[in-house]
Order: sequence, then structure tokens, then C-alpha cells
Amino acid sequence: MKLGGVEVSAETLNEGYTAYMHSCYACHGEKGDGRGPSSYGMRPPPRDFSSPEVIFKFAGVPAGELPTDAALMEIIRRGLAGTPMLPWDISERERHAIVQYVKTLSPRWTREVPGEPVKPDEPDPWTGRIPEAVAVGEKIYHLAGVEMDKATQQPKAILAGCNACHPSYLTGAELEALSQKVLGQPVALREQLARPLWKESEYKVGETKVGFLPTDFLFHSIKNGSSPTELFVSIAAGIGGTAMPTWKGQVKDADIWALAHYVRHLASLRDTAQATALRAKLAAP
Repeated sequence: MKLGGVEVSAETLNEGYTAYMHSCYACHGEKGDGRGPSSYGMRPPPRDFSSPEVIFKFAGVPAGELPTDAALMEIIRRGLAGTPMLPWDISERERHAIVQYVKTLSPRWTREVPGEPVKPDEPDPWTGRIPEAVAVGEKIYHLAGVEMDKATQQPKAILAGCNACHPSYLTGAELEALSQKVLGQPVALREQLARPLWKESEYKVGETKVGFLPTDFLFHSIKNGSSPTELFVSIAAGIGGTAMPTWKGQVKDADIWALAHYVRHLASLRDTAQATALRAKLAAP
């Protein structure tokens, strides 16, 4: 079969079917519809590979496009932290065969090719300056809009406003002060700032759409890797089928790197006294 623009042999597909039924069927189902015997009650639910418009969340390509073989094989190898998708200690050959077989389950693979992998245009510019990166990332995370250069009055940075969906890690007063300093205007504060905002997704179980809570980095595991480079790719590419857009091309690479360092900093506080103290401050009236 020609899948994702590449000819795949019957031998590989048969091998992939056998490996899939051994390792993947229990959750993803015999037909790849996400309804295996172990799937019921799982949150998030197993991916439905059989949909004609199958969407992959962690594809390493612009959100909504088909993933590369390398991205799918890495998910099988490493799993998705904090979900029922565990790491699978199987050979690279088996992983490759499973990926090829999974492509037979949706007709989308017969008419489209994988997207172009999202990569940084330059190495991490914040090496050796991590505290500075965290400060810049905190600003980009908590404010939305365009920051102007005060000297030239030219646009300096696009601010992503990640806390529109993810939690804020600044109090309302701190957000107001930061917005006045950076944007010269007050900021609109949503309710329950310190909590993630429930969002609908394009993912379905049968005909029912499934919603998700965006990650709270002080509480949830980061699903698809927490190194600066892995976080850069997740932020830059976006998360397919969700409200998380592709930021590559909208936000400068240096600022995406800064966001990655800020998120990594938050994640490093998880299960510490510092995180407990920050949560208490954010919850205070």
C-alpha cells in the first residue's frame, strides 16, 4: 500500500498487524477505533486511529497535519506521561511496523503526506542565561498582545497569553502590574485565574466530542517531553485538534525558547514546598 506517500510492503504491514494486536489492541481496539476492552473509563481516551479525519495531538508538525514516522515511533517508545499510554519496550523494527499498520486504519493516510517537522531556526539563545529566559517567558505566558519597543515605538514581541487557557502563576495584582509595565494598560482577568480552563477539542469517542483541561504545570505531568528542545517543539507546533495553536511563525523563536524555559521552571516546582506556597498565594482572596 501507498501510505503517507510511501510504499509499504505487505510483509511489513502483516508484521505490524501482529505487533499491534499484541501490544496496542487492548486500548486502541481491533479496528483502531479507540474502543479496546481496556479503554472504558480511560482519560484521556485512547486515540481513534480509524477516523477518516484522524488527528494526532503530538505530531511535531504544524497542528492538524499528519505526523512523521519518527514522531509516532518516539511516542510508542516513550509513552505519554500522565496518561494510560505507557512506554513500550519493543524493538525499533516492531515500532516501525506498528506505525505502518496504524496508517492502514484511516483513509487520510492514502491521500495526504506527513507535515514538515517543526524545528527551531537557531540554537537555544538562552544558554547560560536561564533566569533571564524564565523572566521573559513569564511575561510572554501571562500577557496577550504586542509589546512595543519604547525607544523606537516598533513591535518588539508578540505575547502569547498562555494563561487564557492554562493557569496563571501570578496573582491578579501581579498581572495588573505586569500589564501596566509592559503594555501600558490594564489586563482583563478571567475567573479562577489559578485554574486551567476546560476546553473542547476536535477529538471524538463515537459521535461525542471529548474536552480536556490544559496542563497545570504545577500539578500535571508534561505529556510529550519536558526538555527545553521538546517543549520548544510542542509550543511551536501546537497540539493537534485542541485550542493550542501553532506558535511557530507568530512568536519569535527566541521567545518560544524563553517560554520553554519558563514552563520547564514551573514543572521543576511540582511536588515541592515552593509549589505549595505558590498555590496558597494564588488561592488567597
